[in-house]
Amino acid sequence: MKHILLLTAIAVSALTACHKAETTITFNLTDLPEGTIIEILKWEEDEGETVFEKAESNGNFCYTYTCDTIPAGAMYGVCSKNGNGSLRNDRDIYVKIGCSTTVTGSGIFAENWTIESENPRQPFSNKFNDATKDIKIEYERLRSEAIDNGGPELIEKYNEAQAKYNEACWTAIETLPVDEYWLEYFADVTDIINEQGTDWPNYPRMTEIYKRLSDADKATPAGKQITKNLFGGEKAAE
Repeated sequence: MKHILLLTAIAVSALTACHKAETTITFNLTDLPEGTIIEILKWEEDEGETVFEKAESNGNFCYTYTCDTIPAGAMYGVCSKNGNGSLRNDRDIYVKIGCSTTVTGSGIFAENWTIESENPRQPFSNKFNDATKDIKIEYERLRSEAIDNGGPELIEKYNEAQAKYNEACWTAIETLPVDEYWLEYFADVTDIINEQGTDWPNYPRMTEIYKRLSDADKATPAGKQITKNLFGGEKAAE
């Protein structure tokens, strides 16, 4: 009997060892307008590949996507759009190998959904979304109307909404806590100086934001990149 029990224990142990934890993204969305299209994208090196797309007709979307390969940065995205694609809303999803991520919410606007992930990058992405979502939703609505209906008045409103959204993004950068993910985000933002030069209108605003960085922040790889982008790698402004 002892031998049988031992063999059973070995078999169970072997099965456990062979079982590979899956990385999944589970969606539970409700109250979607008829014809809403849900698209899942996988991002690698700034290029997105659509790995799932489906139009919903019953107002709900419940689906678990298994990540077959994990991209660099472990980043996916979800996009919701209306039937003709003029209204598009998207959110970044950062997954963690062997862990599950959940996306829950209602309505077509992804900005209102809740994304829970064990990837430490997700909280910063969520905070940035929360800081800008109301204005972004207004912007997306007006953009969609401008595409569908045209007309100078709508286009003017859309341009105004876009300007408000851009300002909301700047405000988020100025007010969200500085951590390693904030630094990486701001490093990407400052890359534009390599194209536009220091005559770019928002350059002075960037240099003011730079003052938020501590000496320890500036010593990180992202901090060094920010300094290089803004000041050409020379000594930063006091």
